[in-house]
Amino acid sequence: MNKDLLIIHAESGIVSITVNRPELRNAFSTPLMEAMCKKMDEMKGRQDVKVLIVTGAGSSFSSGRDLKESAAHTKEQAERFMLLGERWSTTLRELPIPTIAAVNGPAFGWGMVLMLSCDIRLAAGDAVLGYPETALGVFPGGDATVRLTRQTFVPAAKDLVLTGRRFDAREGYRLGLVNRVTSKKDLLRETKALANEIAQHPLEKIKSMKSTFLKVEAMPRFGHLSVAENIDR
Repeated sequence: MNKDLLIIHAESGIVSITVNRPELRNAFSTPLMEAMCKKMDEMKGRQDVKVLIVTGAGSSFSSGRDLKESAAHTKEQAERFMLLGERWSTTLRELPIPTIAAVNGPAFGWGMVLMLSCDIRLAAGDAVLGYPETALGVFPGGDATVRLTRQTFVPAAKDLVLTGRRFDAREGYRLGLVNRVTSKKDLLRETKALANEIAQHPLEKIKSMKSTFLKVEAMPRFGHLSVAENIDR
């Protein structure tokens, strides 16, 4: 039976995108990658949205790649899968509006990419995170090593990726990867409250601040602080 891989809800300038493969813990298949690319391209062109929320259906945020599908990939299919993932995650990260991840459950592999591509991350207290690709002999996708080292301590990033160990939302908070930890029952309510708070600000000012943050993130991490003077506000 065909169903929507993404559930979209829009209200008062806030759009929610729910990854909708709960029976497979919202694993990323090629069709889901394609749907994400299409939706992110659409979001990039919309002028009426102030905040974007992403979450997962059911009890998982995303378990990562669809291992059954990936096992049957040809070399060309595997390369296309990676390119699609890098495309939507980059577009999501560079959207001109604030983005919020509501991490309602396990986030592994591409689920971590989805979370780290968002500006602000709220996570349920029982959410488990990690990069299990290491144990499978697969390099983490979505520039995971680059983005992770820009968002937490380099030694911590090495620990998480090289061991592939799982860690909880509270450790994610201590490492700066999660902004707020809440109960599962309160997660969506608190996420929507945060989105509404942000949406009260003038849209052009929101976009201007987001643009500045993107420019700062593009600066050399260990470059001279004078580089900041060249950022247009």
